[in-house]
Amino acid sequence: MIASFGDEFLFGAHDVSTQHDVDGSEEELDEMHEQPQAPTLSKLEQDIKTALWNIENLRPQSMILLATRLTKHYDGDMSIEINWPHGMYPETELSPRVEYVEYEGMLHFLANGLLDANFIHWYQMFLFGHRLKNATQVAYFNTQRITGKECKENLPSVKEHLFKVYKLHEGKKYFLAPFLYSRHWVLFIVSPSERKGWILDSTYLRGKKNKSHYSLTNAIETSFGGRFTWKMVKCKQQEGSWECGFLLVRNMFEFVISSQFGVPNNMWNDTTDITGVEIDKLVENIMCRFFAAVFNDKSKN
Repeated sequence: MIASFGDEFLFGAHDVSTQHDVDGSEEELDEMHEQPQAPTLSKLEQDIKTALWNIENLRPQSMILLATRLTKHYDGDMSIEINWPHGMYPETELSPRVEYVEYEGMLHFLANGLLDANFIHWYQMFLFGHRLKNATQVAYFNTQRITGKECKENLPSVKEHLFKVYKLHEGKKYFLAPFLYSRHWVLFIVSPSERKGWILDSTYLRGKKNKSHYSLTNAIETSFGGRFTWKMVKCKQQEGSWECGFLLVRNMFEFVISSQFGVPNNMWNDTTDITGVEIDKLVENIMCRFFAAVFNDKSKN
């Protein structure tokens, strides 16, 4: 079933037989038929093919079932259009109102790949919408507006976003900022009212990191006019090079859904490496929530 899903992704949900221009000599046409050439895959198509192979050959049956379930919702588009929750960010006439979550990103989530910013932003949107009906102390900075690249190349825009979101949600105590730099995900929990920040980095131990390793700390401090007290949180660490996005998702979930009324200092005190079993349980949990939130699919398999 994954194979057919891959065929649709790579070649479209229509007849993909190779076509040739009819002009040419009889010998040239004969040669075309004698030596058919496979379609050349783009980088995106090759990434999808690799992810599908990894799911089918390297991941447990539960991930294969989730990938198969995803096929039921594939309609030929390479991304899923999801509306932003109202009130999440300041709105202007030029503000984007939708996020496009790529199927490729969903497959990477199932295949233990590096998670992209579109998927992480959807998860922020989900958490924001999930807590709308409940008391919450949390608001969100848009991960796509505060990346390491943006902090380096477009700092005024980053600072403007930070300040405007803060003013919109000035009554909130905590602001979550998923931060991507050098292909690595880090979670910032920021409390402007207390001038405090907590940094959850799954490589901070082996990297011997502190606040100076992150351009976002400077962006935050200059946005709010002074120094913050920063705490490197004793959080779960990663063994490989790909787990950072999964740990980011897990840490956000734990803070918002489980313990947002606690103090970040007291929430985490475990620097052991996250296990594959823990990641698989996380993926199953989040994917079921994704199907329900995006497709209204609450089936069990």
